[in-house]
Amino acid sequence: MTMTAAILAALALQGVALDPPVEAEAAEVEQPTRSGPWNDMYGEPQHPGATYRVRLFVHAAQACLHFAGEEPYDAERAEFLNAMMDESCAGLKERYSAILADPMTDAPSRALVEKAWEPFRE
Repeated sequence: MTMTAAILAALALQGVALDPPVEAEAAEVEQPTRSGPWNDMYGEPQHPGATYRVRLFVHAAQACLHFAGEEPYDAERAEFLNAMMDESCAGLKERYSAILADPMTDAPSRALVEKAWEPFRE
């Protein structure tokens, strides 16, 4: 199971709505989908108004940190950890920038994204 599939499964278990994509003109889109209460990967309740994109970013950032902190005690484990880091860490900086650049991202979501990004600051 890929990390994305695992995250989607975890979100589904937490009751996060996984609505199918809706095609619309850019001018018609007013707000990204917000699904109510949710927990991060550590089981901590987070901002219920966070969009699906913010939630996925937080989960990916937490997964990236988790796998980066694991010990690669043999070659097989090192290969697994590298694959998981490639999957969860890829594109985080771009996703971070895009979320913060979006004027529709509310202040609590911005704070959540900033908090998730803090360990990655240079």
